[in-house]
Amino acid sequence: MADTNKKKGFLGKFFTVLSGKPTDAEENEQNSLTYGSSKKEPVDLSFVKNFTASGGKFLYCENEKDAYHYLEQIIPESGLNGIFCQNSNLEGILTNAGLKDYIKPLTEADAFCSSCEYLISFNGGIMITAKQTLGKKLDELPETFITIAKTSQILENLRAGLTGIRNKYKGDIPSQITTIKGPIKSSNPDATQGAICSKEIYLLLIEDQITE
Repeated sequence: MADTNKKKGFLGKFFTVLSGKPTDAEENEQNSLTYGSSKKEPVDLSFVKNFTASGGKFLYCENEKDAYHYLEQIIPESGLNGIFCQNSNLEGILTNAGLKDYIKPLTEADAFCSSCEYLISFNGGIMITAKQTLGKKLDELPETFITIAKTSQILENLRAGLTGIRNKYKGDIPSQITTIKGPIKSSNPDATQGAICSKEIYLLLIEDQITE
């Protein structure tokens, strides 16, 4: 687990709270949120709470090296034999993690590794399109999803995500825009927008907004 007493970035300062071990400063901040403060919960913290509440497996990475470590652990934990990945940058991460031999064709893979468009805070969903799924339906893909994303991809809501996609693709908007979450249904009716899927979903979130 990354040492959160070092540099605190977008998620770093909240991570010990999420793990149940707040520092004194973080405990004070948490108390202010609990006892009547009008301060709005940060979008990053809200995303992680909603994502894990739906059954997603969240792994915070202070840097890419942390991702290598977690990827090595995911293989035995899920009993994976092969990972399908068509993203050259992510293939590089898998290779650096010592998993080159696990990269297999889709027909031989029991895990699917991809990036995403955005991470949606209000419902804990991972926004993906045909760019990530290669145009395939979710039920055509392996049962284990491994998503590798950056903290800068967290947005507050679906509208922000759709606006980001329109700006990113400049008129050539990809099809099959959806948000996926874990298999646990939320008790909050406002957070149900997004595909509840039966997949085992891992999210490796790499910090890219480190501050002193």
